[in-house]
Amino acid sequence: MGNEIFVKPASTTSAAAGASIRISRLEKRFGPVFAVDGVNLDIAAGEFIALLGPSGSGKTTILMSVAGFEFPTSGTIQVDSEDLTYVPSNRRNLGMVFQNYTLFPHMTILDNVAFPLKMRGLPKAERHARAEAALATVRLGGYGSRRPNELSGGQQQRVALARAIVYQPRVLLMDEPLSALDKNLREDMQLEIKRLHAELGITVIFVTHDQSEALTMADRIAVLKDGKIQQIGPARELYERPANLFTAGFVGEMNFVDVTVESVGDLVSVRLPWGETWQLPPTAAVDAATVGEAAVMAVRPERLRLGTGAAGQVVKVTLSDIVYAGAAMLLIGRLPDGTELRARIPGASQLDALAPGDVATFTVPGEAILLYRGTRR
Repeated sequence: MGNEIFVKPASTTSAAAGASIRISRLEKRFGPVFAVDGVNLDIAAGEFIALLGPSGSGKTTILMSVAGFEFPTSGTIQVDSEDLTYVPSNRRNLGMVFQNYTLFPHMTILDNVAFPLKMRGLPKAERHARAEAALATVRLGGYGSRRPNELSGGQQQRVALARAIVYQPRVLLMDEPLSALDKNLREDMQLEIKRLHAELGITVIFVTHDQSEALTMADRIAVLKDGKIQQIGPARELYERPANLFTAGFVGEMNFVDVTVESVGDLVSVRLPWGETWQLPPTAAVDAATVGEAAVMAVRPERLRLGTGAAGQVVKVTLSDIVYAGAAMLLIGRLPDGTELRARIPGASQLDALAPGDVATFTVPGEAILLYRGTRR
């Protein structure tokens, strides 16, 4: 009922200490509602996969099914060719890090990290030695005697990571683990988790609704909507050539303009809402569009160039706002038909003379334009 084609994993340079995962025709229904609808996904040993999507897209349900906290309605989950679909979570040997750190406040940091080993019956000396090693891996060596309330949010999240890796799981599952941190801490932890992944070679499935987080961290990103995978691939591929309108709008900023296809040949001719006709390279067409069909033209705000350039289409925009954004300026305006257009222009010197209400001219490089069949609505 859902996606029927397996998506093969990209090669990974990580040491293959983790496990491979195959998710086959996975479905999870809650009454008549499909939370996950026929998802197929192959994950290579040692790969870092991000599941990205809005609330209700099915990403957390997939993760919980892999973890064993949810059992699917149908389909299978294999880890290193072992069928774990209905195996209890405590028998899967998978690490889990949640959004909330779930540390025991009455225990020392060392005992928190060693707790999974205690549950596995390891002697105290051995579990404390392994807990110290795990704390050193997350750069918290020497913190073992402290209590959770003596640590910052970022340090507590590192403790949660240490606890998840202390028993050397085959797979590390992470459910929005950074969303409770402030921006700077979140960015630091993104780099820390990337370093940890490279060092351990563990397989990681990372759930997030933050597209910048996914772009920064993952080897591949699976974009989900309504329980189905919309696109999966490396960050550059998803950003530069989204497979459909949903991915184009969800991953990064994008300008959209409704157009009509007038001709298809060596060039694709489209008519804009205010009557102009633009000639686009055939590579612009992500979906095959036919003559007379409605389509949507898409371009990233940072690809627009202020002024007229040597190559590209030219458009005039009535500015409504100019926003200083540090390394760049955000220009917001209206196209002749009233459609909003945004441009991110590096530097500020060339913008000194512009003000809201002015008409600015932009060049749109042909190679920056993507064309999708259908409409935005």
